[in-house]
Amino acid sequence: MWEYGEAGRILSITSVSSDDCIYCRGPLLRLPAESFEVPPKRLFLQLSICSACGWWTVYRVHQNEFPRTSGVMESYSATIGSLKELDLTDISIPLDIVRQYLLAKQDAIFDVHPRVLEEVVCSVFKNFGWRARVTAYSRDDGIDVILDGDTQGTIGVQVKRHKKQRRIEAEQIRSLAGALVLGGHTQGIFITTTKYRAGAKKAAKKFKAIGIPIELVDAERFLSVLGIAQHNVFQLNQEKMASYVLSSGHHVGSGPHRDFAAGEDLCARPIVASAYTSSEFLDLQNFR
Repeated sequence: MWEYGEAGRILSITSVSSDDCIYCRGPLLRLPAESFEVPPKRLFLQLSICSACGWWTVYRVHQNEFPRTSGVMESYSATIGSLKELDLTDISIPLDIVRQYLLAKQDAIFDVHPRVLEEVVCSVFKNFGWRARVTAYSRDDGIDVILDGDTQGTIGVQVKRHKKQRRIEAEQIRSLAGALVLGGHTQGIFITTTKYRAGAKKAAKKFKAIGIPIELVDAERFLSVLGIAQHNVFQLNQEKMASYVLSSGHHVGSGPHRDFAAGEDLCARPIVASAYTSSEFLDLQNFR
């Protein structure tokens, strides 16, 4: 889902060194910097990755690559993950990729295939410890996902994909309540990609009062829960990490030479020039 993007051509140095993901706004996991040396050259690099949507950056410090500035100046390069466009009507896309994409490009939730959305919803409940299953697509009777409780019976979940402009009406809540009764479920959850009209909220309160509780979840709340689920199941993929680290970079600046310090944040190194070519920079600093 993430293609390589040379940072200097796409984003500013501020974005490259950001502490937060530029897509889903979650905090980046910044891994410890590493040092490599092939005398006289030295390379320090640091990988940052978003545990929710998977966006990543690689920041590099290059030393002693230019003899005239060896021991005086160092240069910086960076590479970022660039979001690839996905067709979410394609039900063959792996579920983990869909989940990441929905967090990186949240408006895509209005275009995802309804069956894929049901699978995503089911997977999120599983991440939180529920025994969840998706119902047969053509015979769901208004229930798309079923949650099995220990002693509380079953919970029927309806997943409704609507465009942003549409709203969930009271009639749709009443329809879910009927499906819950017919299916023998003790409570229900209505999850939608849009919002609820006041009448729908009132209907849910009335059903709760007569012993048929229905929880209403809109797109904003669901995406928030999806983000938490992503953090909970996040694992570093060594193969992907290696491919990110080995990706080509683009020059983003230069600064004064500094020795490597274990545990440092390379992005915090001060940049004193970021708009010059190497030859222009040498002229500027009178190193000739």
